[in-house]
Amino acid sequence: FNAPARWSILFGMTLAVCAGMVNVALFLDMGQVVSHVTGHLTAIGMRLEGLRINYFSDASPEIDHTDSVITTVGLEEHVDHLTKAILVVISFIFGAFLCGLVVPHNALRFGGKSFYGVALLGNSVLLLFSFIACIAHNSDSQSRRADDAAIAFAACACGLQNAMCTMHLGTIVRTTHCTGTATDIGSTIGRASMILLRKGCRRRKLSVVERAEVDVDIEKCCILVGILCSFLLGCVLGALAFSHIGYYTLLIPAVVTLVMGIAYTWFRQTLKDSFQRLRLRQVEREMEEVTQALKEAARRRNARAATSPARMPSASEQQEEDEEMEHVLEMLHELHDEVVEFCTPRNSDGTLEQRHSRRSHS
Repeated sequence: FNAPARWSILFGMTLAVCAGMVNVALFLDMGQVVSHVTGHLTAIGMRLEGLRINYFSDASPEIDHTDSVITTVGLEEHVDHLTKAILVVISFIFGAFLCGLVVPHNALRFGGKSFYGVALLGNSVLLLFSFIACIAHNSDSQSRRADDAAIAFAACACGLQNAMCTMHLGTIVRTTHCTGTATDIGSTIGRASMILLRKGCRRRKLSVVERAEVDVDIEKCCILVGILCSFLLGCVLGALAFSHIGYYTLLIPAVVTLVMGIAYTWFRQTLKDSFQRLRLRQVEREMEEVTQALKEAARRRNARAATSPARMPSASEQQEEDEEMEHVLEMLHELHDEVVEFCTPRNSDGTLEQRHSRRSHS
């Protein structure tokens, strides 16, 4: 886990707020959530069983079934719910497909052919189309086409946004739903708690490696909690806005992503230079961390040699030193990768340029 820059965290949190607002607006206006597909896949399975029951109940009325929403709803309603669920799933996947066309990398990259501005503008356009369909739906409540169009465009926008932020924050992060985020929060807190419990909840007893692991878990957890709370905040703001302006709430996330897309498109080079400076500072911090870890390892070794020069380290001491050295080596490898990526020129598509020696061509 490489800690992301603050701008990257803010970017993800802003999009999570937008996703929460879109989800609430569509749910309050049309009774459909569009920012995830788990519930819709569940609905597909239920409605298929409802279709089966309705079909066989006509053919074999003697068959008895347990009373539930599956048995009490008619065939036409099952078909309607099934159609909407399939529409959301397909639209969400299609939005992610569109993102893959314009953003060729999972990790955040600037320049080249990674058109994040285009993706953000596309997200805004899809939300605007969904808003227009909502106008048609509310002007004619019997218009099923407008209803389906609004849901499809909003789900497509959410799929595009979710795919765009897959690896923006140094770990797998989703900004349109929170199941994975909540899972990572729980597992991260569990790992850090176990390390602390083994040492009696006394931080000073932790080794350098254990302290680093706890610090990373805490930092990762704070980022994930921020994304989770941002989505919740978006839901609250979406409900608040809908109470006053109705489906016009969709215009808020549409304008936010529009501004972000325009800002990236027009100031991409300026942003790229700023982010390069931020990355340089991060490399400097990692170099300082490696230096401190080496100094701490050397201090411990010298302290033990000064107290009892002839004594060999115990098995636990040797294991602790080995873990510290492994941690230092891991940091050095990460630092090497950062320096190489920072210094190596990029091709037109944003990938690292492959340098070949002259001998390979001779």
